[in-house]
Amino acid sequence: MPRLAYASTKSSDMRYLVRVEIPDPFFLLDTGDRTTIFLDHREFGVFREQNENLAIELVLVNPFMEAAREIPGDGPAAGKLALHILRTYGVLGDAIEVPTSFPLNVADFLRAQGVRLTPTHPFVPQRLRKTNEEVAAIRESLRRTHEAFRTIETMLREAAIVGDAVEYRGASLTSEMLKCAAEEALFARDLFNIEGIIVSCGPHAAIPHHQGHGPIIPHAPIVCDIFPRHRASGYFADMTRTYVKGLPSSELARMYSAVREAQETAIAAVAPGVLGREVHEQAASVLRRLGYDVGDRGFTHGTGHGLGLDVHEEPFLNATATTELEPGHVVTVEPGLYYPERGGIRIEDVV
Repeated sequence: MPRLAYASTKSSDMRYLVRVEIPDPFFLLDTGDRTTIFLDHREFGVFREQNENLAIELVLVNPFMEAAREIPGDGPAAGKLALHILRTYGVLGDAIEVPTSFPLNVADFLRAQGVRLTPTHPFVPQRLRKTNEEVAAIRESLRRTHEAFRTIETMLREAAIVGDAVEYRGASLTSEMLKCAAEEALFARDLFNIEGIIVSCGPHAAIPHHQGHGPIIPHAPIVCDIFPRHRASGYFADMTRTYVKGLPSSELARMYSAVREAQETAIAAVAPGVLGREVHEQAASVLRRLGYDVGDRGFTHGTGHGLGLDVHEEPFLNATATTELEPGHVVTVEPGLYYPERGGIRIEDVV
């Protein structure tokens, strides 16, 4: 079945397929016999110079755009261009697979012209199974990300508890200061954050995706979740550590030990043939056995997710995940415990 996509390489599917950064949306048509991308004169030369995939046919889109303007009636320019491309390549009568992110106005126009579109997810299923080169790229992103954690750890060690506050070089240490220092460490290593960094302390740490703000609290949990993308390769890292500046309470220490045991048990369960929900249940069963809640309180989220050109992608490790793990899958394992009166604990690594 022919496949049609329209996006820039901000779409991870497009980035995976063409491997050259193209900032503006473009059409990609895969007829089964060949894969063709349609670029205007601004991107044409850049792609031709940088492209290493000889299986991709490069076509200048400008003549197609001129012909598409002659199509009568109202409709989006991209819709008319898609119609002309499908007609020119002889697949107008076929059912066409498109990604679920395909622009709705283009899809509506094509369907009004009688084109049969089949939304498909995942559109590029081979992304789930990483090659050795992709695994190496993820490992490198993780290695560089670890240096940002070292920066945070150094600042916490150098900070001092003064009464009910934590001070660093004469000023109150805040989540913002730790995030800024981590950002600088990432930038120096060619990593950048799309969605920011989590450094949440005390009650904020009890909310899994709270970004964190304000002063660091002595003796309270500090959840640090860093998930940057490598600028050159495009592959993400994703790591979480939980720190305490001062002395954790006995209950907080027990929570940490429980999360660590749950993570180690889940990591040991990751293997080809295992379902994502089975890995999740391994983590959840440890926490239940140790007296913690699973569901609306305590362990409130899935155990992990796939990692690659997206920070969250398939396969998932949660209570409903039926995907069978295969060689080449890369997943995070990140159990946690969250109680408003105690704070939160999360530990995350990549398998």
